[in-house]
Amino acid sequence: MAQFSASEARANFNHVLELAKTEAVEIHKHGKPAVVIFDAMSYEKLLDYVEDLEDTITILEHKLNPNQETYSWEKVKSELELD
Repeated sequence: MAQFSASEARANFNHVLELAKTEAVEIHKHGKPAVVIFDAMSYEKLLDYVEDLEDTITILEHKLNPNQETYSWEKVKSELELD
């Protein structure tokens, strides 16, 4: 992962944007990580992956504790935004 200080990133913004198309770029402020920049497609994939993991966790939790509160199919669809 490429790393830049905030001032370096500001001075080389076009380079940072080009680099972010192929790898994540970490921007530091006062020597500490502040933000990470990466391309929009990777961001969308990351969001989809996290949503899939959350869904998997929900399903596994239900399988491990089937006697817990039960949900109607409509409520599950709503919570998982399947409508």
